[in-house]
Amino acid sequence: MKKNRGFTLIELLAVIVILGILLSISTVSVNTLRKKQEEKNRKNIISSILTGAKEYNAEKQIEIGDNVSVSTLISDNYTDFDTNKYPDLISKEVTKTQCLNNKLKIKYYIKIDDSTTYNDCGCEEQKNIGTSKQLCTD
Repeated sequence: MKKNRGFTLIELLAVIVILGILLSISTVSVNTLRKKQEEKNRKNIISSILTGAKEYNAEKQIEIGDNVSVSTLISDNYTDFDTNKYPDLISKEVTKTQCLNNKLKIKYYIKIDDSTTYNDCGCEEQKNIGTSKQLCTD
């Protein structure tokens, strides 16, 4: 009698196909997680920029409606981030405004593009983004 040693060609092909499917599913999942983490990192940096603007205001006492550039905040050590990774943020400005519904509240915002503006949630538009910091998109 002949002993059966090894796998048939069909069995090997089935294993290869299954491994290929699992690999493609995991690659898509990892890329999605990377994009979500990158967006969280960007929001944290924007939050740090807004916090730096508040500290800058506390020392320099900028007026309502005035702007401070992110490059000024970086050069004066009010915020710090990898400028090579986020070069678009360097040219932005943070604006100090008053909330429309409450004259005592101050809001800082940074306009990223025509459709995206982040603020420090000084008004009623507060939304929680899943971290200890509050950051809103108008």
